[in-house]
Amino acid sequence: MARRLLHWRACVIVLCTAATFAARAGELRVGGGRVSVTTPAAEFPYLPSDTPSLNTGPGERSFTGVHDEVYARAMLIDDGVQRVALIVLEVTAVPRANEITQAVAQQLGISSENVMIAATHTHSVPLFSYSGGVTNPREEREIQRLKQGAVQAAQQAAASLGPARIAFARGQAWVNVNNGEQSGSKTGYDPVGPSDKSLDVLRFTSLDDEPIALLVNYASHAEVMFRSVTKNEGYEVSGDLPGAVSRLLEASSAGAPLVLFTSAAEADQLPLFKSLQSAGRLPATDEGAAGWALLDVQARRVAGSVLDVTATMPRGESHARVSARTGSVTCAGEQLRLNLQTGAALIEDRAAVTIPLSLIRINDIALAGVGGDVASEIGQHFKAASPLAASTLITLAGESVGYLFADASYAHPGHGLTKSPLKPHCADHAIVEGLVHLIEGTH
Repeated sequence: MARRLLHWRACVIVLCTAATFAARAGELRVGGGRVSVTTPAAEFPYLPSDTPSLNTGPGERSFTGVHDEVYARAMLIDDGVQRVALIVLEVTAVPRANEITQAVAQQLGISSENVMIAATHTHSVPLFSYSGGVTNPREEREIQRLKQGAVQAAQQAAASLGPARIAFARGQAWVNVNNGEQSGSKTGYDPVGPSDKSLDVLRFTSLDDEPIALLVNYASHAEVMFRSVTKNEGYEVSGDLPGAVSRLLEASSAGAPLVLFTSAAEADQLPLFKSLQSAGRLPATDEGAAGWALLDVQARRVAGSVLDVTATMPRGESHARVSARTGSVTCAGEQLRLNLQTGAALIEDRAAVTIPLSLIRINDIALAGVGGDVASEIGQHFKAASPLAASTLITLAGESVGYLFADASYAHPGHGLTKSPLKPHCADHAIVEGLVHLIEGTH
């Protein structure tokens, strides 16, 4: 295993070669799988966690049922020399990501560095309040269900492996908005704040041009229905925006039988319309069950934009070189707390934080993973700096360390920074440079 260590004043980057870029292209083969990881009916009502966490608080309600099923989706990509797997789980953040990654790798007979597992970041699942550490029995059941679903989806992908073509294109979708982190706004809506409308689409088809799978990458928190009371005075399980987009495209003849929705740099991005609106100049309001229409409208807008992109995509390549790499960056740590009465910020130094990085490269397409919830500016900086034009940033990939913001957000400390473990002046350049080095290492 080759290892390279680079030092900067504020960060450390560690790069580990997991697989060498093949010297020649081989026949591309792809397989996919999908398994429901939905909480069973016997678990409802699913009471709020009694363990203190970043997401639980006074007035939290129970989950009282399921609006739509949530899934583990898997894609296996093979060039005859290397094999990599991408697993997408409809969960807020991947719990025990290393454990699930190892289980998938063992099932597939590949290195764990060749497996990237990411969360869609839906907030409408029981584990949204789980922050690691000791689990209660019901949380343990949820985690084991996710692990089993990931393994079974990977099994399906391996069983369906067959010749394929790959193509990439980038369009735009217009359902996200900056949440006010950079301006200090507390309304959750800043129309002039940084916001990346990029919509990346990776398409896999058979050699006869029959659709196999799509990978969709877009920047928005999956919380159209977050904390909206829709059934029996409680919440309902939902894949939210990513889940609805995937279902629409999987049901469409113009889409694909399998659609993996990944979160782009969305730490400071919200859906344009939410069912539960916080109090601002107007009173707070909850649309309740009517909010599902808001979700459907926005999901259709994104799904329609995906189909606009695929309609003009090239046929794609049937031969590929595939590789995977992992690494990390380390930044100085701190914990920021806000005095709600005075607005004063209290900052405590904490231990340095290591952010996991990962990369799947297929020809000149880079799928770059970050183990945290990355802000839009960092995602845009990465795309601009990458040596490959077809570079997609996948956040919440693997173990997540929390929110990762560019320096502008530190000028107006808010909700997001209280959930960020980093000091300023590190995350932006460390993540960008770390990912670029991963890509360069695949030449």
